[in-house]
Amino acid sequence: MLLVSEVQRRLRLKTTDYGRSEGWDVVLAERVVAYLDDPRFEDMFWISYRVTPLTDDAELAARLLTPAYWRSDEGRTLAFRSRALGVFAPNAFASLGMDEPGRVAMRALYITPEVLAAALGPATPSPDETLAELRPRGWIARALHGLRRCFGRATSRQN
Repeated sequence: MLLVSEVQRRLRLKTTDYGRSEGWDVVLAERVVAYLDDPRFEDMFWISYRVTPLTDDAELAARLLTPAYWRSDEGRTLAFRSRALGVFAPNAFASLGMDEPGRVAMRALYITPEVLAAALGPATPSPDETLAELRPRGWIARALHGLRRCFGRATSRQN
């Protein structure tokens, strides 16, 4: 049974194009150093984003705007958090072939329903799901369930 919060999360996932439309925080060593926005389809599976540095380090800010940085070892250690969902994209990586300054082409920069569910944890179960014996639906099913419980106890008492 889906709860309202889980339905809302899935709807938010789809309305934000799996986290793409609201942009991404670029995280390096647990601090946000840049923002990716303005997604643009480039080629099959590749979407480019405008890079906006958010760091106070002028040298790092300048390097973030160059294609060479995204190809470097430091560029491969970046993590990408969806601004729409607050969840990291686990498999995202930058293209090694894009050479447009101020933009970076990314692949796998999206959130799947499974990643969202794992990141946010399980939804709170409903009272019906926490019962040892599930409640039957409908009045006929409840009546049959009551009769089985009643006669099942009666026969076990006789033994």
